[in-house]
Amino acid sequence: MHPTIARYASTRDLLASATAAAAQQQNRLRLIDAWRPAADLPADQMAFATELAAHLPPPAGPAEALRTRLVWQCTLRTDPDAAGPADHRFQETARRILAATGIASEDASAACRWALLRVGDHEARLVAPLARPDGTIVDTGRDRSLALAVCQLAESRSTGLTRPRAAAAGIPGRRTGLLPAPSPFVTAAARSGRRL
Repeated sequence: MHPTIARYASTRDLLASATAAAAQQQNRLRLIDAWRPAADLPADQMAFATELAAHLPPPAGPAEALRTRLVWQCTLRTDPDAAGPADHRFQETARRILAATGIASEDASAACRWALLRVGDHEARLVAPLARPDGTIVDTGRDRSLALAVCQLAESRSTGLTRPRAAAAGIPGRRTGLLPAPSPFVTAAARSGRRL
């Protein structure tokens, strides 16, 4: 998965953007995960946007709202040439990103509200207003690098790159590499300084 992070002025703007992206891909925007059970959330998009942004401080004016941009989004994309992943793969990665960035940890009382929207076969958008219930704002100074690290780890686990490699040529303790091991003849020649 490849993460791309952006900021929006409001949850309504962000949801409108996600809806337009889904329509462009000839899909319907779907809520696949959220800070509380999706079945308990409003079906109407405007009502949902209002509930999602419940902890955001009211802006002093329109200019202030545009300047602060406290609505965070991480777009997760997968390889378009591969089969689209199941919802649970996006859900697992999204929850790890939320925990790594400090936006939503296991302590629900100190977590921001968030939602994961499936835009298409290869895309999901993780949305989070950056205000906690106590009014504090999340510091997202390292969000890009943390999201990338989470996605790379998820990718390596799904492709099996983190598993130990099989022993090469039946020699215990030796791992396969990009190049074959040199023959004893080549090694001896290199030690003596002779050219082959």
